[in-house]
Amino acid sequence: MMKTMGNHKSKILLYTDTKQLGGAENHMLSILKFYDRMQFKIQLACPADISLDPWCKKIADMTVTIHRIHVNHKHDPRHYMALRKIIERERIDLLHVHVWNPASGRYGLLAAQRLNIPYIFTEHDPFELSPFKNWIKEKLIKDTKAIIAISEKNKELLEKLYPALKKRITTIHNGIDTTWFTSQLLSFSPLEKEKYREQVFEVDERSPKAGTEMTTPIITTIAELHPRKGLMYLLKACEILEKKDFNFKCIIIGEGEQRKEIESFIKTHQLEKYIKLLGRRHEIPHLLAASDVFVLPSLNEAFGLVLLEAMMAGLPIVATNNGGVPEIIKNGENGILVPPKDVQAIIEAIEKILSSSKLCEKMSEKNQEDVRNKFEVKDMVKKTEEVYRSILLGN
Repeated sequence: MMKTMGNHKSKILLYTDTKQLGGAENHMLSILKFYDRMQFKIQLACPADISLDPWCKKIADMTVTIHRIHVNHKHDPRHYMALRKIIERERIDLLHVHVWNPASGRYGLLAAQRLNIPYIFTEHDPFELSPFKNWIKEKLIKDTKAIIAISEKNKELLEKLYPALKKRITTIHNGIDTTWFTSQLLSFSPLEKEKYREQVFEVDERSPKAGTEMTTPIITTIAELHPRKGLMYLLKACEILEKKDFNFKCIIIGEGEQRKEIESFIKTHQLEKYIKLLGRRHEIPHLLAASDVFVLPSLNEAFGLVLLEAMMAGLPIVATNNGGVPEIIKNGENGILVPPKDVQAIIEAIEKILSSSKLCEKMSEKNQEDVRNKFEVKDMVKKTEEVYRSILLGN
């Protein structure tokens, strides 16, 4: 039974074996920021990798206990022994594993099984594994109390992959902190916006293509530089737009293994004036507010947290019609959905949006309203807590 009497609170451990920061880590950060501290004491276990240090610093500043595990990779068996010790020493009541890759988190699931404590997991990006890996995973998740999917599309896939667990799968959409996001833009003046465009985006309004009256439209995307994000299709769209004498600047925010390939494409096609790689940035609200349209060309997107950020900044959206994206973007209402890998469709959608200030205004208003009504982070955390309560009360 859940312990809420006196100073006793239910102890929950969030666990990830990732060494990369992404949507799953933002999700955990939100839970740790907004959870009910009167009922729960939530802690975090994660690798002691330098790449996670900034993330852990934010969490530590919220007076959350963090357990850093010294391991080389997600398959390192030291995960298991470290987690056993943490669970036993801290007397954890419930383990919440965050599965950023379908084959990740296995030692957390195993530790909970062996110690006979209830466990759940959030599947952030499900896809089918090899038969052997899937067999292992089925053994590890058979006793899970709940599986959280971050989109209805993900839920459908998980039900197909693990039909025996169908009744334990629930959808809780990701969310963002709309109050914080809005606060970041309260003092973002038109003058500061212009400075971002000139100094960060390096937009030259004196360019012949910019004309005398027109400002240069900014097309922005935020993504890991990885083939699954479909960035090469956006680059090819930019190449064609440039040949059509379309006035624009494309800003790509993020880092990853595909950076050299992207840089090579830009150089080969002489697009240095039209495409700029910013790498990882922290002032996302400002960068988005200084932009004009957001494009997400992913080949498959489990949810698309960056879409919510772009929507809160009031940007019209062009996104590929896959995964959880259609649960956020309604075609023609708050953005335009295009097929994955369809360069021409991306071009036409960008041109349609940027050619109509009325359409941009309509989509901008709809986007901000949708995020506040449907994707507020505090609602996401409350729904997650409901899952915790149900399990701890034995329901």
